[in-house]
Amino acid sequence: MGSEAQISVLVVDDDAFVRRGMTDIFAATTDIVVVGSRSDGDEVPAAVEATRPHVVLMDLMMGRVGGLDATRTLMTMPDPPKVVAMTAMDVDDLVVEAVKAGAHSFLSKSEPPETYHQSVRAVAAGNTLFSEDSLRRIVRHSPSQRPTVALDSLTDREREVLAVMASGATNADIARRLFMSETTVKSHLASVNHKLRVSNRVGAALTAFRCGLVE
Repeated sequence: MGSEAQISVLVVDDDAFVRRGMTDIFAATTDIVVVGSRSDGDEVPAAVEATRPHVVLMDLMMGRVGGLDATRTLMTMPDPPKVVAMTAMDVDDLVVEAVKAGAHSFLSKSEPPETYHQSVRAVAAGNTLFSEDSLRRIVRHSPSQRPTVALDSLTDREREVLAVMASGATNADIARRLFMSETTVKSHLASVNHKLRVSNRVGAALTAFRCGLVE
């Protein structure tokens, strides 16, 4: 695979062993390359400007500036990279806040290398890799957070698309299951995000679970 097709990744974590481990994880692939690593959130904007990564793997707990604030800063930049939040805990309140701030996916640091490969590929392609079980745990651990816009603002077709997407399906999967084009799927999802006032697929999926669209 040529360098033009490679997905570039910036790793941000205050643990040197994690940074080295992530580099080794992606060295086993031919389509993902680590273009840099940083040890704290205040180093992220300059690193993104310098390396222009497609995806940032962002630790949420760091010494000077945490991943949540760093993600918020990145989302104010023109054409920001996709962000995958990393957490040492299965369910972390910071994960919910990171998603609201613009993170496109989240992973536990205990996930196997193959899951990291799949997640980076998914977010780089505009999709998201998450499990329904993870979303259910987040909803159970954040009962006070409720969607600000009811699902009745959606059309029936948008509800169908949202329900399938909340299962972790890609745009291609949704298109096959609902017998529509991927372009139409993207259009429906853009409308869903706008109506639900969320920034990405994970936020929309969380709303679907909180509202009972997906049990």
